Amino acid sequence: MIILNEYIEGNMNVIEYSRDGVTVSHVVKTTIQVDVPIEPQPTIEDLQMQTLLNTEYLVALAEIKG
Repeated sequence: MIILNEYIEGNMNVIEYSRDGVTVSHVVKTTIQVDVPIEPQPTIEDLQMQTLLNTEYLVALAEIKG
């Protein structure tokens, strides 16, 4: 079994295999994975700071409304 041809078709990597070196015996198509950047998760300190800011905002609104 040898690789007869390998190419990219759209978002697929296509490999054509041959038993005799001339004709294609079978084809394997695999999806090309696109790396998606992973956004960093907020730290406990970030969450605490956001909670504090939200609380201060709500207290200020309550004081304005009376």
